[in-house]
This record gives sequence, C-alpha cells and structure tokens, in this order.
Amino acid sequence: MPRGAARESGRNTAMSALIWSLILLAAPFLGFPPAAALPWGAGAALLMGVFPAVLVTYLQHTNDLRSLPPSSLPPAVLGAAALAFMFQRLILWLDGPLPLSAAVFALLAAAVVLLVANAFTSWSWLDLTLGAGIVILGSTALLLFPGLAGTVAGVVLAGVLALSLTARLRQGRPAGHLAAAGAGAAAGGGVFLWLLSYAQ
Repeated sequence: MPRGAARESGRNTAMSALIWSLILLAAPFLGFPPAAALPWGAGAALLMGVFPAVLVTYLQHTNDLRSLPPSSLPPAVLGAAALAFMFQRLILWLDGPLPLSAAVFALLAAAVVLLVANAFTSWSWLDLTLGAGIVILGSTALLLFPGLAGTVAGVVLAGVLALSLTARLRQGRPAGHLAAAGAGAAAGGGVFLWLLSYAQ
C-alpha cells in the first residue's frame, strides 16, 4: 500500500475507533449509576474501540498482517467484532448494563452490513461509523442530560459527526459515502435505539 494511502487508512481507523470508544463509554450510563457504569464503559471502550485499532496498526507496521485470511472487513473491524461477541457473554454473565449491550449489538450490526456490502462494493468503515455515531451519540446525549443541556449536547455531537461526513463527501464518490453512512445510521443506530427501548 502506498505511504499516503496507508496514512489515510490509519487516520480513518483511528477516527472510527474514537467514535466507537465514545459510544461504548457513554452507553452504560443510560442504565447504571455513574460509579458502576464507568468501569463497564471504560472496559468496553478499551477492549473494542482502542485495542483492535492499536493492535492492527502495530501489525501493519511490522508487516505481520499478510498471513490473515482475506475478508471484506478491515482487520480492526474484524477484531472488534470478535471481541464484541465475547463481551456480550460477559454482560449476560455479570448482569451488566443492557444499554451497553445495545451499543455492542449496534457495532456488530454495522460490521455485518459492511461485510455484506463489501462483497459487492467498497464502503468505508468510517462512513458507516459516522452514520451510526450521529444517531447513537446524538440520542445518548439527549437521554443522559435532561432539558436544554441534553438537546444542545445531542445537536453538537451529531453536528460534528455530520460535518466530518460532509468533509468526506468532497473526497470523491459522494454517493458511496452517503449510502454507507445511511446504512450505518439505519443498522447501527436503528439496532441501538430498538434494543435500548427494551433495556430501560
């Protein structure tokens, strides 16, 4: 991979990891008091958001990813999805926060959409993540903070992610970016809101 393309891929992986880390960190606070929610959120964010991205970056730097079997999912997404299945079991065994389970299922739903879509096209994980993040982080802020503060926080978070998506539209293939973001909003965001309605 050319150096410029590798750098761009690394930035996209880091931004996707940051967004999912924020989602996973915030979700437990919708169901647990802060003192109990923080360990769950921090653990989920580190395990599924940060760890796969850091590991893949290191393996790419040392050229150790060549032995992985081919997949239409980027390696960081593949790792996060595998860890998400294990984390779901942990939530069930330990009676963990169900809103966090909804966020984990949202990640899995977005990953499945990418897996299927990339058998026919070449969507970006970042585009799906931005779409899911607009719905999930916007609605989470609305629910976490009552009144005007929640509305402002939700609009600001969703607006920042929407601006990031708008910037990506200028990089070419705007229809592909929009389609992927829409699928992320519908799959990731939709699954999160649907499961959250049963978790509260």
